[in-house]
Parts: sequence; structure tokens; C-alpha cells
Amino acid sequence: MGYLSIIFRPVVRCFLAGAFAVLPLVVTVGVVIWVAGFLTTMIGPGTVLGESLRQVGFQFASDTTAAYAIGWVLVLSAIFALGVTVEMGARRFFQGTVDTLVQRVPLLGGVYGTVKQLVAMMDKKDRADLKGMSVVFCIFGDEKGAAFLALLPTREKFRINEVDYHAVLVPSAPVPVGGSLVFVPADSVHEADLSVDAFMSIYVSMGVTGPRFLNKAG
Repeated sequence: MGYLSIIFRPVVRCFLAGAFAVLPLVVTVGVVIWVAGFLTTMIGPGTVLGESLRQVGFQFASDTTAAYAIGWVLVLSAIFALGVTVEMGARRFFQGTVDTLVQRVPLLGGVYGTVKQLVAMMDKKDRADLKGMSVVFCIFGDEKGAAFLALLPTREKFRINEVDYHAVLVPSAPVPVGGSLVFVPADSVHEADLSVDAFMSIYVSMGVTGPRFLNKAG
């Protein structure tokens, strides 16, 4: 039995080394596949948008797949043309016109305003608004309770039932563009010595890169 253990131990060690070496690639491919599947359910050929694009494409081709592809080419070309126009100086006029029209619509205006703010935050080359957020630990229970990493968009406190709260953003792993807005008692929010880039890396890797940025237990 000991002889077999001596033989198989190096084999298992080599297999685990190979598995951990390829793990980042596997996780990356998994995230890409998940995003692709999500997009397919939202804008794939079987959706309302996909069918509309196919109907546009039928003006130029009779094949179903070709019509769908042509529809997308036309849409992407229109977006590119709009981008060229915006870059040439029409950004303020275009956004002002859209803002005026959409924000007059009840309910839709509020949603549009929030989405516009998020998109503008991600659109800036230096992402100043995102960099301006703080990374924090939020503690459940006492100081030795469970903790989760979150983003603190503002240091303003909000009074709820005579208790001061912070509003924090808790992303979902491994796709941190989604998540929840949680109001946490201010006393339970603690500054984390992490950059936003490190924070995003930890969530995207589902914690795998945590040892690179967090203090490891002795």
C-alpha cells in the first residue's frame, strides 16, 4: 500500500499543478460563455429584437441566418455612424435632445437618468467616478462576524429608524456589473486597504485572486 502511495503521489501532485495552471483560463472561458448565453437570451434570433433584425435583413437576403446577420450589420453600422457624428461635436446636442424627450415620460425618465449616470461612469477613459469610490468591508454582527467586500459610492450617511446607514454596492461574482444596493449601519462599514481594480479582480475571479490583495492568516 505504501509502495502505491509513493507512485501515485507525484502523479496526483502533477495533475493538481496542471489543473491550477489552467484554472484562470477555464474561469475566463466560463465567464465568456455565460455572457454569450445571456446575450443570446436577450437579443438572439428567437427574441423580439432578433426577429425584427431578421425582418430588416430579409430586404437584402432570403436566407434566415444571412438576414439576421445583415440586420445586425446595419444596426452596428448605424451605431458607428452615430458615434462618428457624436465625436465630431454633436454629443451635447444629441444627449440634450434624448434627455429632454425621455425624462418627460413618467417612470421611464427616472430609470433613464440612473442608467445614464452608470453608463457615463463607465464611459470615461480614466473612470474617475469609479475610482472615486471606496472599497469597504461590511461586518455582520460583532467585530468577529461575517464580512463582505463592497463599494462605498458616497460617504454621506442616511438616517433610518434613528440609525445612521451607509449605502454600499455589493457586486455579484463573477460578473460584477450586477449586484445589490444595501444600506448597512455606518458602524459596521470599515475602510479596506484595496484599490477598485483589486476589488474587481477578487469578484471576477470568485475569490481566487484574494491572496494577492488581502492579508493572509498566519
